[in-house]
Amino acid sequence: MKYKLLIVFALLFSLTIAAQSSKNENAARAWLNNPKNITAKPYESFRLSFVRKSLSGETLRFQQQVNGVDVFGSEVVVHFSTKNNITNTQNGYDNSVENTDVNPSISKAEAIAISDKALKVSGEIPFQECKLFVYNKLPKTKLVYRVVTHCEFIKGSWEVIIDAKTAEVLSKKDIAFYNKHKPKPKKSSNTVGFISATSTNFVSGTGLVFNPDPLSFAQVPYAGNYSDNNNATNTSLNAARVSIVLPEIEFANNVYKLKGSYVEIKSLEAPSTGLFTQATSVFNFTRTQLGFEAVNAYYHLDNNLRYINETLGIVCRPLNHAGVLWYDPHAVNGDDNSFYSNGELHFGQGGVDDAEDADVILHELGHGLHDWITNGGLSQVNGLSEGCGDYWAASYSRSLNQWAPTDAAYNYMFNWDGHNTYWDGRLTNTTKLYPADLDGEVHDDGELWAAVCLQIYDDIGRTKMDKAFLEGLAMTNSNTNQQQAAIALRQAAIDMGFTCEEVQSFTTHFTDRGYVLPALELTVSCPETQIVEVSANLTYTIPDFSTLSSAVSESCDALITQIPASGTEVTVGEYPIEMTATSPVASTTCNFNLSVIETLGTISNSANKLTIFPNPATTVLNIKNNLFSAEKITVFNMIGQKMIQKTIGENATIDINSLSKGVYTIYFEQSKMNAKFIKN
Repeated sequence: MKYKLLIVFALLFSLTIAAQSSKNENAARAWLNNPKNITAKPYESFRLSFVRKSLSGETLRFQQQVNGVDVFGSEVVVHFSTKNNITNTQNGYDNSVENTDVNPSISKAEAIAISDKALKVSGEIPFQECKLFVYNKLPKTKLVYRVVTHCEFIKGSWEVIIDAKTAEVLSKKDIAFYNKHKPKPKKSSNTVGFISATSTNFVSGTGLVFNPDPLSFAQVPYAGNYSDNNNATNTSLNAARVSIVLPEIEFANNVYKLKGSYVEIKSLEAPSTGLFTQATSVFNFTRTQLGFEAVNAYYHLDNNLRYINETLGIVCRPLNHAGVLWYDPHAVNGDDNSFYSNGELHFGQGGVDDAEDADVILHELGHGLHDWITNGGLSQVNGLSEGCGDYWAASYSRSLNQWAPTDAAYNYMFNWDGHNTYWDGRLTNTTKLYPADLDGEVHDDGELWAAVCLQIYDDIGRTKMDKAFLEGLAMTNSNTNQQQAAIALRQAAIDMGFTCEEVQSFTTHFTDRGYVLPALELTVSCPETQIVEVSANLTYTIPDFSTLSSAVSESCDALITQIPASGTEVTVGEYPIEMTATSPVASTTCNFNLSVIETLGTISNSANKLTIFPNPATTVLNIKNNLFSAEKITVFNMIGQKMIQKTIGENATIDINSLSKGVYTIYFEQSKMNAKFIKN
């Protein structure tokens, strides 16, 4: 019963986050209604199912419907830049759908019972979903129920399609996204008991993990002491563990559990090895103990989701389970395989335990990111999602700078889990071309996508490529192929104001691999509203804002000018700034506002009401006060650009690692005060 209640809550959460509106809806519908794009039939309509606002602009998703019921797998995506122009579309409209009676003859409960019988469901059910669709994947359009089930004693994530008129089972298949081509032999494991925690109170903890794996840490090949040896440990493998901080774990009923705001350990599938709760917040294990895989997976999943949502500033969380990722470190009936499905990660134990290798953990997370960022529109066309998983894992492991580009292992995917006696692993430096070298096997084809994305990564760096990767995927749908995804990633880079040279890296590497991208039009990107203070003589000298603007053209030959010109003196007030990009064949403009305000009062530290320290600061800025219990703060650089914005309490620590060296102003909105600090 407890699992069924969780399912209901997950569905309510999904519906809540999808109930959105957009000022761009009318413009998007004008595109949908244009016969050049779509010619809908009288019985068809488009439901605005999701709106996503992020760094590259706003993405609207429209679900095709027949007589008010969703058409399975048919979605149109319209993306608007930050200037509210349509810059990318993914047309998943199915023009072959027939007019269909949408009144089912059986209920959802009956459909679930039919599915359970077909699958021979047993044990607990951590996830089950039943939805009514118009289904056009068979020779004839039908009204169906699609039931998706995760079950304790059945490996995988099973989809059962049931005719909603006749109750006939039309298809039954495992739709999980697996890590490897083939499952491998099982390996024995020890089972431990577990204690359940019922109330939530997050605290910090510590643990020992592989980061990302023992071979990369020691820069050695798989052999000798650095081999699995039936899950045995030794001095070398113990020394390859590193001590890490777990920012959030649950402390409840006097025990600690691997559960936080982003990730939670679960026993989802056989074998049942427990939840590894304990009386200490120190999760130190050797790899012979099952708790090691539990904390290793938890750390890497939690760390990556914090990086995405907090460091990159891109909201990307599961669509179910109230936005928390569930994972089982020992699942898949012990097979040498792992999979993602519906906000859950299942890790196998054959060969090298999958949850011991960050590449496996983050590859499966990559499927999840692809799923969530598209609101459930993950695509495996051309092996796109497999390539996304490989890219995401390699993006992290390369950021650790353990292997040199000249090392063979620099290009290994699954360095510890693969490239050994168990299986061959994969590579991230394939020379395949699109579409000539696609063979239809999703893992093979995905190698191409990962390889070309990593070439761009090497050019522009992890942070920018990760942003373009996620923001670009957000413009795609379940029918997107690699070429369409390539266009979307480059467009995301343009819409986020990347430099022309950075955008050219996308063009060069994608076209060199055979992808066909449209010619670049001249565009110019402006910064957000700039808020600055007047000087002591009550004036402000307008600087050159071209460094905050970006012009993109086919040859990167555009020049940027501004009105008013740099050096112009102004007083307190609002000023429109126009930036113009001019190339030999065209020109275009963008605009932003300059807000010049009076000098704000200086905070008095001597009054012991508010203290900011250390100053200068290097990594964190501490704020202590007795003025307020909650306050919204904004950190500006010296030309008024917003760098950090958040709400703090009476005592707060602000992470300033991402700031460049210089002088910054921190503004307290409620108290109408500001103070300056120096970042070293």
